[in-house]
Amino acid sequence: MMMGCQQSTHLSPTIPANLLEPCADLQKLESGRGKVALVWSIDVVSKYNDCKAKHGAIVQALS
Repeated sequence: MMMGCQQSTHLSPTIPANLLEPCADLQKLESGRGKVALVWSIDVVSKYNDCKAKHGAIVQALS
């Protein structure tokens, strides 16, 4: 018996809900003063790293 035309089922991976949330919005830099810019840049880098980790986890789940 030939099974060449038989349909196969493709299972989609389950992606955890926390990975489906959008990345956090970045705050506007309100001042060019050193302390303000330093605190702002630390926040931006932290949010970027979180978003990068989420994206990497989604890519891994779909691979």
